[in-house]
Order: sequence, then C-alpha cells, then structure tokens
Amino acid sequence: MPETRTWTSESVADAFVSFFRERGHLQLPSSSLVPEDDPTVLLTTAGVQQMIPYMLGQVSPPAPRLVSVQKCFRTTDIDSVGDRHHLTFFEMLGNFSIGDYFKEQVIPWAWELVTERYGIPADKVWVTVHPTDDEARRIWQAVGLPNARIVVDESNFWGPPGASGPCGPDTEIYVDRGPDYACGRADCGPLCECSRYLEIWNLVFNEFFQDTSGARTPLAQQNVDTGSGLERVTAILQHAPSVYETDLFLPIIQGIERITGARYGESERLDYSLRVLADHGRAMTFLVGDGVKPSNEGRGYVLRRIIRRAARYGQRLGLQRPFLADVVELVINRMAARYPALASPSQRVQIAEIVRTEERRFLTTLQSGLGLLDRWIEEAKAAGQTELAGERIFQLYDTYGFPKELSEEIASEAGLSIGGDAYDRAMAEQRARSRGAIDQRTRLQRRVGEASELLSQPPTVFLGYDRLDTGSEILAIQADGADAARLHEGDRGSVVLAETPFYAEGGGQVGDTGHIVTPSGIFRVEDTQKDGAGHYLHVGQVEHGEVLVGEAADAAVDPDRRYDIMRHHSATHLLHKSLQTILGPKAVQAGSLVSPQLARFDFPNEGPVSAEQLAQIEDLVNREILEDLPVHIEELPFQEAVGQGASAFFGEKYGERVRVVTMGDFSKELCGGTHVRRTGELGAAYVLAESGIGSGMRRIEVVAGRAAHELARARSRQVESVAARLGTSPQRLEERVESLLAELREVRREAARMEAQLADVQAASLGQGVETVGSATVMAARVDAQSMDALLQMMDAARRAHESGVIVLAAVIGGKPQFVIGVSKDLIRPGFDAVALLRHVAAPTGGSGGGRPELARGGGQDASKLDEALGLVAPFVREHLGQ
Repeated sequence: MPETRTWTSESVADAFVSFFRERGHLQLPSSSLVPEDDPTVLLTTAGVQQMIPYMLGQVSPPAPRLVSVQKCFRTTDIDSVGDRHHLTFFEMLGNFSIGDYFKEQVIPWAWELVTERYGIPADKVWVTVHPTDDEARRIWQAVGLPNARIVVDESNFWGPPGASGPCGPDTEIYVDRGPDYACGRADCGPLCECSRYLEIWNLVFNEFFQDTSGARTPLAQQNVDTGSGLERVTAILQHAPSVYETDLFLPIIQGIERITGARYGESERLDYSLRVLADHGRAMTFLVGDGVKPSNEGRGYVLRRIIRRAARYGQRLGLQRPFLADVVELVINRMAARYPALASPSQRVQIAEIVRTEERRFLTTLQSGLGLLDRWIEEAKAAGQTELAGERIFQLYDTYGFPKELSEEIASEAGLSIGGDAYDRAMAEQRARSRGAIDQRTRLQRRVGEASELLSQPPTVFLGYDRLDTGSEILAIQADGADAARLHEGDRGSVVLAETPFYAEGGGQVGDTGHIVTPSGIFRVEDTQKDGAGHYLHVGQVEHGEVLVGEAADAAVDPDRRYDIMRHHSATHLLHKSLQTILGPKAVQAGSLVSPQLARFDFPNEGPVSAEQLAQIEDLVNREILEDLPVHIEELPFQEAVGQGASAFFGEKYGERVRVVTMGDFSKELCGGTHVRRTGELGAAYVLAESGIGSGMRRIEVVAGRAAHELARARSRQVESVAARLGTSPQRLEERVESLLAELREVRREAARMEAQLADVQAASLGQGVETVGSATVMAARVDAQSMDALLQMMDAARRAHESGVIVLAAVIGGKPQFVIGVSKDLIRPGFDAVALLRHVAAPTGGSGGGRPELARGGGQDASKLDEALGLVAPFVREHLGQ
C-alpha cells in the first residue's frame, strides 16, 4: 500500500482530475442528481449519463476528451446501508473519450495512475476482462500485469438493461487488501464476494448501440467511459477498513456522535445506526439541494424513504426529537469546499427546513403506526406464524402513511415476512377506487401527513416581468412547515398569493424582497422561494397587525433592490459572451449567483485568467454597455430557440417553450430571470475578483450599476489616501511606489548578504558536532534559521567545509520542524541516500519530504520531536553503511 503521501479525499479527486487534464481532458462540472432527458433512471447513477448524448452523436461535446467528478445516487442499496460496504450517495471519478482514444491508450493510463500517481503496489492490482476481449488482456499484459492476475468474467459487459444506449465490454480494476479481509477460500479472488478484493475502477469500451430489444449495432465512433468511486479509492489510499472510516465520513460521524451521545466503535448495533445516519444525511442533503422534494412518487419517494429511515435509526440511538437538520448542517460543512452552492444561506435554510418538516411529519406517523405494528408482530409470533398479513400492512400505509419498506424492515428484524400479494391487491383496489373520482391533489390531501392547503391551490401567477406591484389575494399561509390560518405581529412564516410580482429564487438569481399589505397588517418579505408545485412562498415576518388567509393584499417588490439584481443579471449575460470571446467556447456557465451586491459566474478554464485577459473581458463588457444595446425577450419553442443560436446549458431543465434573452447582436441565452431594457442601464461593470474554486474551475465576480459606482468611488478614495500617506499626489503614486520598491529590494539584498554571512559563521561552528561513523563523517545539528532559504545556505556552507560525509541540519521555522540533508556521492548506495535518510529522520515529527540522492529537504508537524529525530541519524548511517 502507498506510504509516501498523506491522502485526503480532496487530493484523491484532484490527482485523478489533474492526471487526465495533463492528457488533454476538459473537466466538466458535476451535473444534477436529477437527470435531464433520461427517462430510464430516476436519479443520476453514473458519470456517463451526462456524456451519452455526446457518445451517440446527438450533441457535439465541448471537447473529445472529458473528465468529471460526478454526484451519483443509487436506490438499489437503500435497505443495505448500515453495513460497511453500501452507499446511496457517492461521487464518481470518470474520464471519457468521445471518438478519440480507445483501449490502447486508456489501459496504460489507468495502470500509470493506479500504480504511480496513487502509488498502489503493482503486485496488489488485479483486473477482470470479458472472455471475448483478447485485446484488453493483451494490453494489460503489455503494461506489466501478470496473466495470473487477469481474471475472465462473463459479466464484464456494460449495457443499459431494458433500455437503449451505448454499450460494450469493460475491464474492472481491483486492489488486493490482504489476508485480513479474506474469506479463507483457496479460490478467493476478484470474483469472490468477500472484502479482500475491492473494485476501484471500471473501464468501459462503448463501441455498440443497444436497442430496447437487446440488439446491438456498431456505433459510428468508439468511446471510452470510466467510473471510479471516490469513496473506495480514498479508503484504499487512507488504509481505512471501509469507506466510513475515511475523511469523507468520519467528520460527519463524529458530529452525529455529539448529537446522539453514541460512540462509533462501541458496538456493531450502534455503528450500524451511525453509518445509516452518515450516508442518509449526505443523501438527503444533496437530493434536496438538487431540487428534490419529499413526495409519494418517483425521486420524491426516494427522498422520503431516506429521511424516514434515518429518523427511525435516530430513534434507535435514543433521539425523540427532530434532529436531521443538524445532520444536514454537518454534511454541508464537510462538503461545501467542493460544492459551494450548498453553503449559500438560502440553500442551508431551505434544505434544513424541507428535511425538518418531513421528519416532523414522520415522527407523528411513526408514533401512531409503531404501536399497532408491534402488537401485530407479537400476536403473530405468539401464534407461531412467520408472516404478517399484507392487508394489515396496507392498513398501516393507507391510514397512517406508514411506508411498506419500513414495515418490512421492522418485521424482518423480528423474523417475520410480509404477505406481499395481499398488500399489492389492496393497493390496486385502492387505486381503482380513486381513479376518476378525485384528482391528484385531492388524493394527496387525503394521505395523513400530506394534507396541506397549498395542494388544493393553483400555481402562483407571476407578474414580475412587467410590474413590481399588484393587487392579489392570500391563498395560504404556512408557519413552521404547517398550514396556518393567520400570522400575528412578530410571527415568521410563508405567505402564498394568487398573483405576485416577486421573483422566486432560480437560475442563480436571488429571490425578491418587499412588503405585502393587507387591511389588517403588513408582512415584510425577506425572501421568495418556489415549492415543487409552482407556488411562490413569500418568506418573512409580520411587521404590524396580522395577515389572514383569504384577505385581499397589495404586494410590492423593493424596486431599488430589484433593479440592482436586474443590472447584475444582464451583466452576467454580457460577461458570459465576453468570456467565450476572449477565452474560447469552452468557457461555458457552470454556476452563477445574481444578487443586489454582485454577480458571480463559474466556468471551466485551464488555470487562472491572466490580468491582460481580465482587462480585455472587462473592456468588452463595458463596450457593449456603452453601445446601449436593446434587450429583447421572447418565448419560443425550445428547439427553435436553440436553432437560432441561443445558449442552452447542459444539466439545466428546459420546458417545451423557453424564454430567450437577446442583447443586440452580442448575446442570446435561454433565461428565466429578470433583466434591464437596454444594456446602457448597467452604467458600468468592473471585475471584482477572479479565483479558483476547484480543479479546472474558475470564478469571476463582477459589479454593475450602483455597486460599480460605489466600487469606483471607494477605489478612488483609497488611491488618494495611500498617496497622502506616501507624501505624493495620486498622479505620481505609481512613481512613488516604484521608488519605495527599489529601496525595499536593496534592503532585501543586504539582508540576504548578511544572512549568507551568518550561515557561514554558523556552519563554521558546526564543526564541533562532527562525529565519525566508521569511515564516514556525520554532522547532525539543530540550528537557528528564519527560513528554508537560510537553512539551505547553511547546508551549502557546511558542504563546502566537509566535501565527503553526511550532513543533517534541522530548525524550527514557523513553529514546524524543517530538515535539509546532504549525502556526498561517494556514500550513496542502494537503500541509503539523502531521501531515504530524510524520511527516516522526519518520521517521529510526523513528516516526510523528498529531493535528490545527494540533497533532500522536508518538514514535519511536531517540533518537540526534533531532537529525537536528530538522534536517529547516526544509527541509520551505521546500519546502512555497514560500519
């Protein structure tokens, strides 16, 4: 196993992405867990899903070589989560070739990444191949894998079961984790079901198209699709017993320990529950973050199952109160670095509120249904029965909303099964009674825990494109996630209107604020959100009096704030086109935020945007502002809009008709946000910042309108202030700064000269610490140095004084131990050089390092161990030089 590097999950993902970016791959951002234009799956299950249109030639890829870290969710493992092996939400590392390279290139790359970049010992690597794929076997042998570790597996053929799509043979890479994980069978290998051989990567060679009947025809191009679970690779590189002991899960589990009082490792029963909460906490956070809402159908039902199962295991740990919103916060804090959208204040609040509301509903359901279920289980066991009547389980579902899966799980723990046929018959009869008699909303209302006045109301009519105020009516009110007839002064909640001018957060644009005034009160709107049924939720607080369902209402958006938002939204369109003009067509939108204060735009790019490029981008945006381009907005059929050249973004959801925003002849995009009427209304736009937000992803922040004016004024005053402090005028500030920098450079040169002299003096005094080990002279000393450069200068001086020998210099710099080691060439031999000595010496301090055989440098963590480390030098030299 690799020993020379401390791996984090972030560095694992970065290593994978950078490896393929070095080989000409463009990194694509993760698409949503809610798949677009793929009716075969509820949720995104693999990184290849967003690549299929490219492989089939339906859409031109942004590049023929692509790489991604994709959020994935698999529902088949929900009931197994809690053991050490299964997950629902996970992240998949993948590289993809769209008609470019094939087996001859990707297999050697995979071998190189696994054995060299990851450092996994080659003798621990096994692979499986399809029995017909002699080519893959030959290439594996060519890279150095012995034939004995290439296993034939009939299942090594990837294809969409029951659906159409690209398919082909695959080869899977396994890591032998050693006998501690083995089953003891003599024929144990990658095909064994024990834990010894862990699959970490699957390389799929998509060269056929499979239709729904299973018939296959060759594709017009050969494609490569690979998938590697980040969690599994991290477990291997961190030497973790399972994925749950990696840095992806341990911070979450430790937080759950604080919430529940349970301790991971005390018992398998407690560990099982903690693992359920850690996995399901991640799952619910990302599902809700990607727009999924709890419901009784489709992906909403998956989310509901996850939340309810987690709530039940929380009760097993003694929690009787809603707590899952706290777990969501743990997940967001752990994952926000790579998924910053999770950490936005509105997302945090919305995800937590949706989870909290569903959990509260279920706790009520649970208490009502558990008593009955427990009684029925006891009755069945007393009668010697092995099965619960399916009709009773349906009664629990129909009366209390108690999920069948939960009944099955509880019954299974008691050693009983469920009469499934009877349950299915009862469900079919209930559906038949309901069909045609009541519509979908009424059916939903009759289910316990689902009843809501909102469900009986039509979607909100949005008028905010054309006006900022309107008369309306309050259709529904919610407080603490439940229906309410009124809100009193000081109460917080959500108000739903029949019509509204308030824009609900979406497409990166924040929600509007303002006021709703009724005859009896004033409600301050602090945010506007949408639910999953088209209702606009005006979130805020009653400032005066009270507001009631059924009241007439005057709704007015804060106009200054809205215009600030509109200017920034229009600025992002100009910015997007300018980025593509200056940086190329690959600079596509990967995320955005449009607020009153600024606009933020994320896009893929190879490295930072240069200052010169930023200036060109800013100049181009302002040129189009000065042109005062008309902003034309129209609704068109989706295909017609795209055919006219409107930019559409992969992963975004579009209906049959779309809103097209055109700015002169410069920009045309699909967009549902609010915009100015002419670009001149922006006044000016300035780049505020440019930064990296992950491997291959950049972020630009811009300000426009009032924010741009305030920025220009602040910068002007700052220049005046600095000039005054330096005793010059703003016009001569640059000249004055250059003069001061020249003085500073001279001071630094003098300081370096004095530091070199001091290094010589210290090096000369080190001669007293030289000892002879056999025929070799060894100097190991702790010195005073303010920087690594100073330490290296001392090494140079010491090597001039002692041309042959071993020199080890150590110092505490910035509170951390640092080492420089020199070994003369005449002493270097197998197993002994400067690098080997450094790694041995630095180990007690928790450090390591690298370099050349004659000179190595490194550092550690624990400065208190520095003297202990130096004490290891002479014994190591004596052992390896045979003295």
